Amino acid sequence: MAKIAVLLPREMMVEEVKAIIEEEQLDIGYVKLITTATAVDEARQAMDEGATIIVARGAQAYLIKKYTKVPIVEIKITAQELARLVKRGLKMVDKPYPQVALVGFANMFVDTTYFEEIFDIKRKIYYTKAMEESDEAVRKAVEDGADLIIGGDVINELAAKYQVPSLFFESTKESLQTALHTATSMAYAANMEKEYRAQFETVIDTSESGIIKIDTQMLITNLNRASLDMLGKKEERLIGKSILEVVKDLDGESIKSLLDNQRDIYTTSALLGSQAVMITCVPIRGEEETSGIILNILRITARPGKEAKQYEDVHLQGMYARHVFANFRYKSGKMKPVMERAKNFALSKKPILIQGEVGTEKERFAQAIHNNSPYKAGPYVMVNGSGLTEEEQLKIFFGDPEKKGVRERQGVLATADSGTLLITEVEKLSPVVQQRLFWVVRHGESIRNAVNIKEYYDCRLILTTSIDLQAEVEAGRFRKDLYYLVTALSLQIPPLRERPEDVENLVSGYRDQFVKHYTRYISVPEETIEVLKEYHWPGNGIQLEMFCERLFLGTPKKNVSVEYAKYLLRELYPETEVVAGERKVVVYKHPRAKEIAELLEKHHGNRSAVAKELGISTTTLWRHIKKYEVKDEF
Repeated sequence: MAKIAVLLPREMMVEEVKAIIEEEQLDIGYVKLITTATAVDEARQAMDEGATIIVARGAQAYLIKKYTKVPIVEIKITAQELARLVKRGLKMVDKPYPQVALVGFANMFVDTTYFEEIFDIKRKIYYTKAMEESDEAVRKAVEDGADLIIGGDVINELAAKYQVPSLFFESTKESLQTALHTATSMAYAANMEKEYRAQFETVIDTSESGIIKIDTQMLITNLNRASLDMLGKKEERLIGKSILEVVKDLDGESIKSLLDNQRDIYTTSALLGSQAVMITCVPIRGEEETSGIILNILRITARPGKEAKQYEDVHLQGMYARHVFANFRYKSGKMKPVMERAKNFALSKKPILIQGEVGTEKERFAQAIHNNSPYKAGPYVMVNGSGLTEEEQLKIFFGDPEKKGVRERQGVLATADSGTLLITEVEKLSPVVQQRLFWVVRHGESIRNAVNIKEYYDCRLILTTSIDLQAEVEAGRFRKDLYYLVTALSLQIPPLRERPEDVENLVSGYRDQFVKHYTRYISVPEETIEVLKEYHWPGNGIQLEMFCERLFLGTPKKNVSVEYAKYLLRELYPETEVVAGERKVVVYKHPRAKEIAELLEKHHGNRSAVAKELGISTTTLWRHIKKYEVKDEF
């Protein structure tokens, strides 16, 4: 049972409380007479002796509440007790229609609206919010003409200073009894809550799922043993840390949307060390607000047949995926939903289609999905059927019995068993291979030869393409059944030209890699970054990465200049056009430059007319002409 301490300012009140405790057999053994000056020290002494709830009143309750963290039950003066005081005070004043001032903390008073009518007095109340306001409140009451002041110890001392009659807020059996009953109920509830929490924590700690509780600031407040085991950390090193720092695969905006009541649940996959997990986040919501989030972390079980030794063999053979979601450097709003969708798809065993232009991060996504999936312990195998005959494709996928090597004899589907098979440029597969692949995806098996000997496969397929696969279906070059089988879980990676924020972030990452690898410091000013962001990067991430390598290696200065970046873009990626049957190099121009040049031609060099059509000022137009190197022949 929670221990109750009763701290009181008058001996009479102490005796009354002891009588109530004895009469009602209450489990309260700590009752003490204190002064306002010693209230906080006495409260701390009571807490040191085990008190978890304190009963006090007035200024003493205020001070204890302010300087300690123990729950307080405040003794309130009842209407009946206050009425007795007023009646006593009228005899002291002996004056018709006297002015009675009630001075003290609001928590001490009950409703006295009808006292003026009952006692034929003028009633005024002076509330104080802090001890420091007591002197001012009494002074104001005196200035207002108070004939009698009723309050606590401090108020009575101040009233005597101003030579105004006063009475002490006397708490009798009624108010004391109410406070003791309230404290006893609180103690019972606290004890029940303690027992419930102990039971709950026992259940949580014996759970195989990791459970983490975070507050509204996304800081960790509680963890169970399973989560500590998954994270490989000690509790004291995690409490108070941001969950986004501890579990890097979590999306901060999704967590915030739970706290802001914009969504009810957030599920994703993640990588904790080398363990792939599924995380379900659910908000803790009361009647009015969300107080935090519970994260339930479930280990993603590896596919059957992949023991630790086999997992080690996979790595030794080089059939593993290097990339993980935590290392992706994306800031673009267009990439965030793609990332979250990919993490969710990793939890499924069904095939995934990743679409995007040449040079987009399709293969990186495939590797990260594998590492967040139930197939993580298995091999990660990549194959491309482009440039191969149908027979060669069949042998690659389903094996060639004439080959001596185990992999060649079995084929990549068997090699990727219990793991992931990435098929790039899937549109290049022949109709026969597409048909057999459909059967594998749909039924997990393939007929090996004419006598219906079957091969069984258990691997996750990830397919990538740089073209519109639906157009291939409509043209009859890609099977409809396979298309509909793989497009439910599809990712569309936007090109780099649509996400300039990522260009800036990627350049920063490549620069850091360069500095570390070559031990040569290079900086990329903001104006140079802007030039790179404005380029259209038809080769996407691959082109940008290789361009940055050349840019950093070739720059003559530590600061990569705008001029050098523009020069290198023109040298490496010149645009060409056919003129009179002959292909000629065209210096790359930003789309804005082309637009301005065409409008200058249209308006015969009238810059005011061009600015008006563009919706900008002539000053801005002049800056754009200079920035984009527009030749103005007018």
